[in-house]
Amino acid sequence: SHQHSNQSHIIETKMSSLTISSDYGYVLVSAGVIGLTQLFIGGSVMKLRKKFFKCESYLKQQEVKDMAEKHMVAFQTMPNDLGYPDTGCGLYAKHLPYDQWVEFNNAQRAHYNMIEVSGPVLACMLTAGLRIPRVSAAIGMLFALGRYVYANGYKSKQGADGRMVGAVIGGLSTMALFFSAIATGVATVAGM
Repeated sequence: SHQHSNQSHIIETKMSSLTISSDYGYVLVSAGVIGLTQLFIGGSVMKLRKKFFKCESYLKQQEVKDMAEKHMVAFQTMPNDLGYPDTGCGLYAKHLPYDQWVEFNNAQRAHYNMIEVSGPVLACMLTAGLRIPRVSAAIGMLFALGRYVYANGYKSKQGADGRMVGAVIGGLSTMALFFSAIATGVATVAGM
């Protein structure tokens, strides 16, 4: 059966019931902010792709022209003009000037790191949010802020050293969500 009230939603099964308070909406908002942060960080990589791989000085290099010819022979199409499928260390990126290569790889690394951690963070936040929704949502927002600071620091002239403040914020919030999810699981098993 399904019951509905203004304060909470109750989903009942034959084995147990789960009460989701209206405060869980904060958790869902936080999840959306984390997703938007990931998109924003990825967008900065796209800007660099357009800036570096569509640049006339890049395209006029003989090595790049030779790659385009090889691509045409192999696939009967011109290669993608944004440097795909290169993720920073492949055939296309190796023809970037060193400073552009480092800038592109730093931005790419910041984006990958966000992708690597966002799945487990979201799962733990959504889980812990069942028991402590406002706390979980707040920690999730802190995580998004940390990842934003991390990415901007990584993309700065400091490179990997510039990510440290964001790494601390993101790391502490990640661990808080992991432990909150574990505590939620333990409390559920214990019937608390």
